[in-house]
Amino acid sequence: MKRGIALIALAMFAVPAWAKTSATLDRTRVKQGDAVMLTIATDQVGAPDYSALRSRFRVEDVASERSVRYANGSLAVDLRYRVELIALQPGIQTIPSLAVGRDRTQPLQLEVTVGGNTTASPSPQAQPALQQTQPAASQRPVFIQTQVDDRHPYVQQSVGVTVRLIYATQMLDGALDLDAPPGASLRRVGEDVQGTEDIGGRSYSVIERHYVLVPDRSGALTLPAARFSGHGQGGFFDDVFGDGRENMRASGQPQVLQVRALPANAAQPWLPLRRLELQVTAVPRSATAGQTAVVTLRMQADGASAAQLPELMLTADSDAQVYPEAPTIDDRDNGGRPQTVVTRRFSVVPAHAGALRLQATPIQWWDVANDQPATAQAQPVTVNVAPGTGAFAAPAATQPTAAQEGAKWPRWLRSGFVWSIAAAVVGLLWIASLAWVARRRDMHVAAPAAANAKPSSAPQPLRKDELNEVLDSGDLARIAQTLQRMADPPAADLDALKSRLQSMPQADAIDALQAALWGNGRIAPETALASLRQAFRDGPQWRAAQAAKTAKSTLPPLYPEH
Repeated sequence: MKRGIALIALAMFAVPAWAKTSATLDRTRVKQGDAVMLTIATDQVGAPDYSALRSRFRVEDVASERSVRYANGSLAVDLRYRVELIALQPGIQTIPSLAVGRDRTQPLQLEVTVGGNTTASPSPQAQPALQQTQPAASQRPVFIQTQVDDRHPYVQQSVGVTVRLIYATQMLDGALDLDAPPGASLRRVGEDVQGTEDIGGRSYSVIERHYVLVPDRSGALTLPAARFSGHGQGGFFDDVFGDGRENMRASGQPQVLQVRALPANAAQPWLPLRRLELQVTAVPRSATAGQTAVVTLRMQADGASAAQLPELMLTADSDAQVYPEAPTIDDRDNGGRPQTVVTRRFSVVPAHAGALRLQATPIQWWDVANDQPATAQAQPVTVNVAPGTGAFAAPAATQPTAAQEGAKWPRWLRSGFVWSIAAAVVGLLWIASLAWVARRRDMHVAAPAAANAKPSSAPQPLRKDELNEVLDSGDLARIAQTLQRMADPPAADLDALKSRLQSMPQADAIDALQAALWGNGRIAPETALASLRQAFRDGPQWRAAQAAKTAKSTLPPLYPEH
């Protein structure tokens, strides 16, 4: 018992990695003098600060409830605060952002009319507030509340829907259903959360279920009423004259949403979210040319699942190669609205020494909270790359810019007329050189081409001992780079390298290397490494070069030379 209390206390004071704090109104239009219910749901410790409300509203009937649940192997504490507000003035009133622990709620808009009955349909949260008082008066044993986190979503925006079954009797069995409306998709997310709540001095049990609603078209969208049908523990007469069970029925209220069309200035692909953050969470302080450096990116999205989010990508300059790994995805939900954390590692292989600049690809999205386009981008990072061994020892060759090259020449040499004359002179010299070559050929005075051949300036292939060194290191990306460099000339990629190999086991080892690098776990890196070490222990076996131009013909010459 003491251990359980300690665990609950630790869960209450733990700081969550992803805060879940939201504020909703039971209606968005109200007559002056009538009360509106503000509900704040959070997992933060500490009551909200209502001081910012008192300049525009009269704050009454503050209440709170707390539920403890066990999810994902740990205890979680959900807090819910309810307060009645009465607007002091008519017009469009803004409920400001309120501080709750280390988090804040989002601002809300409330239209306050002067006299008369409002014709606007209640918001998704209006019915729950009415249902909270009615059961206390009539002592109904079971009823349903339905909450929607956005009454004016955009097309293809994920909307969180929460259905709460509240009952005051012992439930034996039952089914809680919510149908998908026409023109939208509805999907259940997460597990049911059970708790208790005190309403009007009576204790109720609560089952909370979450859905995600995605509208497909703009216009009015009606979410059907949630329904419950089951049996509860009967009374004395049910035990004596029946089977001891009492039929239980309950139905919520339909919710009306006004779905907005895509904005004219929205970026494509369309990505409506409440929040999107992109950051570089791990980057090495330094790197070595030819060796792998690991960089980690993290993306946090509020309002979309992993399938709706674009792919995390990383770009690098200075001819560095980037090998992405399979992403790690953590899907959550906040009142039915999806929240996703995507983490992805990248293996970066610098080509030479110097400064290496890394940049995460920016993501365009639409901020539904502020109703404006936004861009999520991480700060670029620069890594100092030290010289490596072999072909990776030399630093990058610096190329002079066009402005620097132009500054070396006088202005009169940079004029078009001078270069036109130079082009004409070069053309005359070219014609004269052709005539001279023809005359020399007629005189049979030609020097052997082999005597005038110049040694190649291409980089020398890597040695076998360097291959053994990288095979012992176990770095798959570095092994791929080394094998490509050992070809003469170097292979552009692993497919080109495989086409030059004569040994089938070596070609199969290259296939295993590609699958381990980019096959999303189809082949384990240890398996690919063992295959590479076995196939290349004696070095690569290249295909024989074509010798058609150097081999002598088996037929005698038609006109032998004298």
